[in-house]
Amino acid sequence: MAQSSLQKTLLASVCNFLAAGAIVAGGSGLKYWEQYLSLTAIDSGWVNALSANGIGAAVGAFFGGFLADRYGRSKVFSFNMLFYMLGTLLIMSATSYAQLLTGTVVTGIAAGVSVPASWTYICECSGTGHRARNIAISQAAWGLGPAFVLFLSFIWAPGGPGFDVVQGIADSFGVRANRTFEVNVFMPRIVFAILFAVAFLAWMFQRHLEASREWAANRDTINRNESLFKHLPALFVGKFGKTMLALISMYLTWNLVAGAMGFFQGHIYETAGKLSSVMTNRLLADQWFVTVILTAVGAFFIDRFQHRTLLVVFSLVGCLTWLIVALIGIDSYAGMIVVTVLWAIQAGISVQLFFALWGVELFPFTYRAAAIGVMFCIVRLLSGIGGLGFSFLWASMGDDAIKYGSIVMFAFLAASTYIGWKIAPETRSKSLGDISEERYGK
Repeated sequence: MAQSSLQKTLLASVCNFLAAGAIVAGGSGLKYWEQYLSLTAIDSGWVNALSANGIGAAVGAFFGGFLADRYGRSKVFSFNMLFYMLGTLLIMSATSYAQLLTGTVVTGIAAGVSVPASWTYICECSGTGHRARNIAISQAAWGLGPAFVLFLSFIWAPGGPGFDVVQGIADSFGVRANRTFEVNVFMPRIVFAILFAVAFLAWMFQRHLEASREWAANRDTINRNESLFKHLPALFVGKFGKTMLALISMYLTWNLVAGAMGFFQGHIYETAGKLSSVMTNRLLADQWFVTVILTAVGAFFIDRFQHRTLLVVFSLVGCLTWLIVALIGIDSYAGMIVVTVLWAIQAGISVQLFFALWGVELFPFTYRAAAIGVMFCIVRLLSGIGGLGFSFLWASMGDDAIKYGSIVMFAFLAASTYIGWKIAPETRSKSLGDISEERYGK
């Protein structure tokens, strides 16, 4: 029985759910690993730097793109699920820093590998009028990962309404309640066990996915005796190079802000806003659920509107978010709610959505997944450096870092909005083949 583009999209989108889920699961559980394994700040820094939120994902995306162009999109991300399962298995059973770090690296690389392969596959399996819809669905799955993990963190965190479940599971493994740190770390263990189970189910279904029609039509033109990275130099010159520079500039200036929010938002709420960790997780989970709903609903309307207009409107909401933080602050609970809602709205139809869409559309078949992988790698690496810069700002200035940092964040988002407005292509009514022929000739 033939699989519809929507069925293929949903199965491929599980990769996004797992990639984003791993990012948040690592961050939300890190303090429990710190307590259990007596980690230093440097130890924790390496865990974050090499995770699905940092270098691990960047390296994975780089190789994943070239592998997807060589061996097939669905084959790469379905096989990659086994690698992801290995990483989560190592983390959920970790009893040493070395094991935790190894599992983090493996999971991070696996999360990165799936990004260019799944985005490319989704676009290639979509009809001319459904590419943005299907990419939006995949982005809704990306948002559902953090929403799901943060909700579990809210329920199962020490002091949360469901912590007795965690204590019961710990007790079944012989860990008594008086061994506080050993019990608390069962919260991230259980979360990663759930991600392992989801990855296993995804692998069971994804390995039966059909190849995209474009891949099936062009697979015989691929010379597998050539170097895997033969086309890498071509991506940085001519029209390819200009396209990469434009998309990287738009995505990087947005991702510097989104990455900082992903890593520091909870910390800001707990320190400047004086919220408990349980309430912080609840507020952030609600934020992601709002984003998921907006993205899922918007998916069925996005192809009816000019993409340039949508990008600008939602990006300006992000600019407004940081303007409020800079001018009013988030000292009050009401202020945190306003910032949370506005940031959730901008993420509904975000710059990342259009980066994923245009990154596939604007490159021909031969270079498509590799281009996405290289761009994603560059952005993640530079965003990681930006995150270190914000960490230094926070360490040196304390709460004042929020005020001055928010001005920088506003400037980055304004730049991303302007770049997106300038470079936005009109591709809604064109097939991928038509777009490639229009840009590069036959």
